[in-house]
Amino acid sequence: MKSVILWILLFNAISCSFSARILAMVPYPGKSHYVFVSAILKALHRGGHHIVEYSPFPPSKPLANYTHVEVHTEFEKKSQNWTFDQFAQILKKSDSMWPNPFEFMDVWHNMKAICEETFQHESVKKLINSNEHFDLVIIESSFGQESLLVFGNRFGAPTVTMQGFSGIPALNTDAGNALSIATIPEMTLVATDNMTFVQRLLNLLSITCFLLLYYNYQLPIQDKILQEYYIQDAPSIGELVGNVSLYLINSHPAVEYPRPYTPNIIPIAGITISPDRTPLPKDLKQFMDDAKEGVVYFSLGTVVPVHVLPEKLLQAFVSAFKKLPQKVVWKINLDSIQNLSKNVMLTKWVPQPGVLAHPNCVLFMTHGGAFSQQEAIHAAVPTVGIAFFGDQPANVKFAEHSGIGVSLAFDKISEETISTAINKVLKNPKYKENAQRLSRIFKDRPMSPADSTVFWVEYVLRHRGAHHLRSAATQLSWYQLALLDILAVFMAVIVILCFVLRRIYSLLFVWKKQPKVTKKKKEN
Repeated sequence: MKSVILWILLFNAISCSFSARILAMVPYPGKSHYVFVSAILKALHRGGHHIVEYSPFPPSKPLANYTHVEVHTEFEKKSQNWTFDQFAQILKKSDSMWPNPFEFMDVWHNMKAICEETFQHESVKKLINSNEHFDLVIIESSFGQESLLVFGNRFGAPTVTMQGFSGIPALNTDAGNALSIATIPEMTLVATDNMTFVQRLLNLLSITCFLLLYYNYQLPIQDKILQEYYIQDAPSIGELVGNVSLYLINSHPAVEYPRPYTPNIIPIAGITISPDRTPLPKDLKQFMDDAKEGVVYFSLGTVVPVHVLPEKLLQAFVSAFKKLPQKVVWKINLDSIQNLSKNVMLTKWVPQPGVLAHPNCVLFMTHGGAFSQQEAIHAAVPTVGIAFFGDQPANVKFAEHSGIGVSLAFDKISEETISTAINKVLKNPKYKENAQRLSRIFKDRPMSPADSTVFWVEYVLRHRGAHHLRSAATQLSWYQLALLDILAVFMAVIVILCFVLRRIYSLLFVWKKQPKVTKKKKEN
């Protein structure tokens, strides 16, 4: 008995020795972003670490060793009260065949306000002036929140960045990772990894423009925020960005085009898909269990305000669904819709992974958000993608390219186009087969995304920031990375060599052409 007690005490002592106190400063109020953030924090919490989280989203129930501090900003209110006209304006900006790196300027503008308000929040001011101790700081810094990296400096702790988008050029340059411009399209360029000459040219121009804006517009703005609102001395934003230890990104070859990563970038796509799924509500489960012909699940995510769509658009879906032999689960923030047929169930919330995993779910009509698409691939459910903005068009393009779904343009929506898209996927078995193939690839990995997250965060803790993972590329200028200095020297050598050879040739040619002096001329 004594030996058992000793072993228990020893185990507890070992567990405590690996327990870290982690500060998560995540004030952005986007629900889809927080799904990713929350999955990471919960994985670390399950790993025995104490989480102190500053965010707008309180946990559903109190947790031991999990401290939550609510931080709300004005942007939260704006995003909750969208009108269709405001939504249409955003769509108009995004509706272009050309890549638009300026889209991120809107994101940066919103993030500027959020960061400013965060530093002025009373609880955050109290934190900055406190004697708190943290072993690690986690931020969504590469999503326009670089100034928040100062909390790592304030508490003398290594910093980890989370990023729900893997294709942001700034993240790759900050981490010292190759941009792969010839094969990986920038997020706003809707293309595959097999780009044409024109697409590669547009990709180069778009990424170059993005980086110029990032270094000459975004980082100076974030620097100014620190100067105005952070009451203590702080390093420059460039130093803070250059001191990030690890990047946890939402990526995997089964859900996007394969790309290279330096050791400090850890792909953890799928971490939001918990093996312990929330059970389906009884009425929803019964509805899906009774669907002999299958179920079409329709959800446009947490950002698109479907409930304020014009009645004409809503009725187009109602009419198309009425003709289906399948049942339809429609996630929408409405209690009722006119003319709705009995095969359609309206719901304001569903445990989405559970719905997609149900054996009767045969199709997912989605906005193409990264997490929705990953959940569909994980469950091997083909898709009809209705993309709007951000990464959605690129994700829907990937689904088409991978043969797991088709796209339906929002400005082309009608009863006919909806029916055509649904029938195209349901009547061709290749879409289901391709989804099953990608699902097997997505699940086949040596370590779960949650375990991978915990391992690499603890690796950073064990090795005091693990800066040996950072590539020396982060210390080079852009022209050095592009080898332009070497190219310039090479071209200079060629020019000098050509000049010397031309000079030698000229001298020899002139010497040979000189007229010979005859004896007669000499006598004269």
